[in-house]
Amino acid sequence: ADWSLKDRDGRTALDLATQNGKSELAELLRGYDGKIYFYEPLWHCRWDALRLIGRGGFGEVHEVRTDTGVTCAAKTLRLPVQLGDELPSVSTEIHRAVESENLCRLRHPNIVRFLHIAQPEPATVVVFMELLDGRSLERFIDNQPLDELTIRDFSEQICRALLYLHSRQPPVIHRDINCSNIIVCADNTRIKLIDFGLSIKLEQSSLPKGTLNFMAPELLGAGESDSVQYSRESDIWAFGLLGLPDGVRREAPFANAKSLLEMAQLIDRKGAPALPDGRSAELRDFYSRCTAKDRRRRRPAQELLEHEFLTGRKLQPGFFSSFFSTRK
Repeated sequence: ADWSLKDRDGRTALDLATQNGKSELAELLRGYDGKIYFYEPLWHCRWDALRLIGRGGFGEVHEVRTDTGVTCAAKTLRLPVQLGDELPSVSTEIHRAVESENLCRLRHPNIVRFLHIAQPEPATVVVFMELLDGRSLERFIDNQPLDELTIRDFSEQICRALLYLHSRQPPVIHRDINCSNIIVCADNTRIKLIDFGLSIKLEQSSLPKGTLNFMAPELLGAGESDSVQYSRESDIWAFGLLGLPDGVRREAPFANAKSLLEMAQLIDRKGAPALPDGRSAELRDFYSRCTAKDRRRRRPAQELLEHEFLTGRKLQPGFFSSFFSTRK
């Protein structure tokens, strides 16, 4: 189905064929073009919307089922087309924006699986993804501050996903990390990143379009550049605010800011929101390494994974299953 996948020892099908002297199979695998052949029949058939999952400024997300019986999620994005825009150039812009080859090759247990990206109309793209059974981190928290052990578990999973994304060539930047774009799966033990800020990339505007509460200072006009620059470091800032203030407080970071200007002024004066009393020194240090106002001082995902907050004492087996069962 996907010949780029690796086993637990990091070996691909080509590695195994070579090791076992299967020369003809190895030659065939060397010609692999990167396509995910298992899903090819899905995109030559019809699909019907079963139910609306969510709606946003750029379109809707539906649960869909194809006439071959495949069920998945489909997110429709519509590019704002201005009077006088040439549709061929709009189409080219969409292809550049969605980076379909990049997204559809992502394979990580904490990242939603992208199956296919279609363009049924010149100014419209449909992103097909695995259908997740779960709820957003925002709904999971539900005004109940998470304890530090849960924050550690969730932070490690998100950090591993970011390391995977940021280490790719070229790097994949999420662009819109927030509590609505993290899904806590139905078993309440795994979380997944969804919605890779595609609508942000499709927006024809000079202003940043991410979730205001999680925007890094440089995206608000602060720092070394006046232009919008999404980067690994802006993802790390949002990650810090996602897993920490929102998890240990009953409100989103900068909840009182009513505009982009007010947000920029707050960050310029005070930096990231302060953690409440009672949090460990390890958590506070970890938080500071994610939310430095100067993005050059924010630590990369690999370094964060080695921080003592995430590498502290191991929890007893079964702790999270018993804890999460009380939150259903």
